[in-house]
Amino acid sequence: MTSTAIPEGFAPSLRSSNLLDLIGPIHEAGSGAEYRLGLRVDDRHCNNKGFCHGAVLAMLADVHLGRLCALSRDPRLNLVTTNLTLNYLAAARAGEWLEATGVVDRVGRSVAQSTGLIRADGRPVLRATGTFQVIAAP
Repeated sequence: MTSTAIPEGFAPSLRSSNLLDLIGPIHEAGSGAEYRLGLRVDDRHCNNKGFCHGAVLAMLADVHLGRLCALSRDPRLNLVTTNLTLNYLAAARAGEWLEATGVVDRVGRSVAQSTGLIRADGRPVLRATGTFQVIAAP
């Protein structure tokens, strides 16, 4: 039997989109440099071999790294991804808790960059670097 428990300190994300609603619920914890995203892997996220699909890991990294940069300024920055570099380190399976952590490397007037790691039940499964263009508020 796989776990469905959400780790202490995490709550459903208040920020969502149509895509995140399809794969979520996404959970978040912390603020500022301690901001984290989490997702419990279920069968919807897995490929035919039973592993969490790399696209799910990529999406979680993209959203997390972008939010880290966006939330590093007040008011919050509006960003679009211009580059996402991913290194897949290991496989994640159904039932495991994915948790994204990271750091903001640089935020300038037009470009922001952050790096992070996604762990599955504590094991590193993905290392990522994101570059984001700062855009004007809609």
